[in-house]
Amino acid sequence: MSLRCYIVDDESHAIRILADYVQRTPGLVLAGTATEPLRALAEISGADPPDVVFLDVDMPELNGLDFAALAGDSVTVVFTTAFREYAVEAFERHAADYLLKPVSYERFLACVQRLRNRERPAAGEAFFVKTGTRGKLQRVGIDGIRYIEGADTYIDILSKNGKVTTYMTLSEVLQRLPPDRFSRVHKSFIVRDALVAVIEPGQLKLEDGTVLPLGPSYREAFHRKLGL
Repeated sequence: MSLRCYIVDDESHAIRILADYVQRTPGLVLAGTATEPLRALAEISGADPPDVVFLDVDMPELNGLDFAALAGDSVTVVFTTAFREYAVEAFERHAADYLLKPVSYERFLACVQRLRNRERPAAGEAFFVKTGTRGKLQRVGIDGIRYIEGADTYIDILSKNGKVTTYMTLSEVLQRLPPDRFSRVHKSFIVRDALVAVIEPGQLKLEDGTVLPLGPSYREAFHRKLGL
């Protein structure tokens, strides 16, 4: 079954990029585009709404967060923006994904796969990472990840099956993780929310006793996400 996609962005070139991605991806249909959010809201509220709306955040007349609130549960929303700071509020609006501009086609495909997985059980979700210098790829099961620690040019993914080291940044791996289950809590750490047992000033304690730092610039967003 095809996913009908609608794109809302006040910048025409941003629409062209996503429209091209939609049109070259099997199983996707471009249902419409708009640079004016008020017109888009009227169009998607009709008798035949799209399955997913790719929605810019920073727009005149009506920003994407307010747009999503007015659209309600009638459509699935994926936010597209150059600004990271809207992420927490975006997921409070039940966004299916959050794409940072410039959006690569690889990241777009990951988003599409996530949309398709929403209709299937989450168990078994995984992604592949490069380990070593000879192009070896290793599968990392999302369900097993406990936390991720980053250094200058590599990250360590700590899971119930051990540790995997790969040459990525924390920002890159965060885009592959379900945002409703994982949070960045420090410039060097991402944690699985469900494993946090205790929150103290400047640190977190996991269920197994592991202590991770809680950076001051991440604390407020993490507290809001947990409803604190």
